[in-house]
Amino acid sequence: MYKILIVDDEYYICEGLKAQLLLLAVPDICEIRTCLSGEEALLLCQTYKPQIIFTDIKMEGMDGISLIHALSRKLHPAQFIVLSGYDDFDYVRGAFQHGAADYLLKPILLEDLTKTLASVIEALNGPARNPDRLRKPLFQLSADIFRELSVLPSDAAASQSLLSALDRSGIGDACCVAVLTFPEPKSYEFLIHQINLFYDFSEQILAGILSDSRIGILCAAGTQNTLSAFLATHISSCRSPAAASLTEAMPVSCIAQQFRRAHELLCLRLFHGYGLLFTEADATGKGDFSPRLKHFMASALKTPSLVSNQAQRSAFLRELRKLSLPALLRFYQYFHNVLEAARSDHGWPEQGYAVPPLSDFPQMAALEDYFCKRLLEFAEKRASQPDNPGSMEMVRSYVDTHYMENLTLSMLADRFFMSYSYLSKAFHKAFHMPFQQYLLMLRMEHALELLKDETLTIQQIAASVGYENAFNFSRSFKAQYGVSPSHFRKQRGVPD
Repeated sequence: MYKILIVDDEYYICEGLKAQLLLLAVPDICEIRTCLSGEEALLLCQTYKPQIIFTDIKMEGMDGISLIHALSRKLHPAQFIVLSGYDDFDYVRGAFQHGAADYLLKPILLEDLTKTLASVIEALNGPARNPDRLRKPLFQLSADIFRELSVLPSDAAASQSLLSALDRSGIGDACCVAVLTFPEPKSYEFLIHQINLFYDFSEQILAGILSDSRIGILCAAGTQNTLSAFLATHISSCRSPAAASLTEAMPVSCIAQQFRRAHELLCLRLFHGYGLLFTEADATGKGDFSPRLKHFMASALKTPSLVSNQAQRSAFLRELRKLSLPALLRFYQYFHNVLEAARSDHGWPEQGYAVPPLSDFPQMAALEDYFCKRLLEFAEKRASQPDNPGSMEMVRSYVDTHYMENLTLSMLADRFFMSYSYLSKAFHKAFHMPFQQYLLMLRMEHALELLKDETLTIQQIAASVGYENAFNFSRSFKAQYGVSPSHFRKQRGVPD
């Protein structure tokens, strides 16, 4: 169903053409309005979005060509038909150059009107399967607006050109910002189809592609509730998993702040998954995060090998999932500040690294992997410094804690991001003995203490200090102390 607008500075022509159109009773026409000037038409079209426009080519003030030029950038789809006299050929030619679809000579004959109307309706119906062709001016306007918003700092005021573009689109003095996102990249055709669904839904919105998985939507403040209902229904019925955010209404001068907030609200999908619409009502909670997360950061930077520990990673993830959105946003900033400070302390400032927005992570697992990757990069950098006196202390601390495990020099080299040959030489130099000798000494010292407990069997003690069987343990013990573990236990002391 299409709406018609008639623009002519002569009242009787407007009403006469309207009467002719009503007489035709075309089923595709649902509403007809009239205007007596181009300026009035521009104002009306901020809310009324006609698909067919009849305009006189000569009018006082804004003429028909200027009107076509102005409206063609904000109406979608639209067919312009100019009304002219016999001596207006040059004007008609100019109108076609600016996008007019056809023209009618005054006085307008009903036969000519019927043919012209049928032609423009056929043109409107033709691209139904590809409506973005007729919406090209709108798509371009949306792209320009979202391009500027994407680089505008959130605390910056909207530029005059941006405000003018929003005014031309009919958004009004206050608006809301929504973002629709998918967990995986989508084709251009898929995203365009989604955008056309929004344009079919409302005339007071702008929608554009933000990335290969994200669509931005601007709507007039008065459309907030209807857009919210549409988004919720669309997400639940969409074949692809999707999530969306919708901000509260604010003056258009604050649109950069709203744009950032819409992306922040999307971070709620890290906790709740997809299939939901997130608003300010869902973003409640304290901004403080657990001291355990601070402890994990401090420990990981001091002993980077902890990052590879599955138990530590699991505990870290559990703490992350407990956070509210305000707390997660604060921790994300805290994480990068602390990591940057640690890098600076070691003389490794970041060089050209751009911190990704938190909203870019599609799932919590991806965020956790990012945290661990950054910490592992720090660990690798720290361990790779030959003159780093703390590197061997980190290795020894790990060995002292995990001596009962099946430790090898090769495994330690991988864990601490060192070559096997470097670690072997560096360990020997730092502790004045080879790694295997240090490990044996450490195990035997613990075995001495355990042997004093007569409730433990030799097999249990052997397992406690990292031996698979009592025979190998006894042989190592005797090589170290000159007596077997059983003989030592009978002596109840360390032999000379």
